[in-house]
Amino acid sequence: MTPLGRLGPPPQAEGDVFHVSVQQLDAAIKESSFDLRAAVTPNRATYARAKSAKSCPMLIDSRGRILKPNLVEGEPGALVGAAISPGVASGRVRVCTCSTDPIAPGEVLVAIVTDPAWTPMFAGASAVVLQIGGALQHGALCAREYGKPAVSGIDVMASLKTGMQVTVDGNTGIVRIDESLRRSFSRRLSDRDLQGVEA
Repeated sequence: MTPLGRLGPPPQAEGDVFHVSVQQLDAAIKESSFDLRAAVTPNRATYARAKSAKSCPMLIDSRGRILKPNLVEGEPGALVGAAISPGVASGRVRVCTCSTDPIAPGEVLVAIVTDPAWTPMFAGASAVVLQIGGALQHGALCAREYGKPAVSGIDVMASLKTGMQVTVDGNTGIVRIDESLRRSFSRRLSDRDLQGVEA
């Protein structure tokens, strides 16, 4: 379609074919007046919105509402996510951004998402907290295999910092930040570090 001028020229329109449906491509093949460029625009906008999302909801109802577990109001230091591996464990947070980051035995592994290269990190971790992933995601499977409590669906980069003391409840999907350590930890951080920690 690009050589025929039906889709924009590269590099501006690179990947545009992935922003149209099979039905739209079929319609464009059958009818030369079908405007593929007009079909791409709303789909590209939807893709950009999804790509910029900070979290992926675990459950959405038929009306588009994001459903989360009930949390008792006024419970400070509690982060609510989805329970993906049962158990309860406490430890210091270790925020990891790649599979080669160091993690000490007993620390809570905190990451946006994991893949098979991260598997050795689960052995010594006391618990796992992920930003993205459901019950069948790699991190959840490894956590259950190693018997580690795990929670996902928490904005880990904004909510947790390396060194914080937390309790991960993989039965309820709640991660509790220890209040006494949270206050002393916050005094050692700069104002910039505290953005997203103090809610």
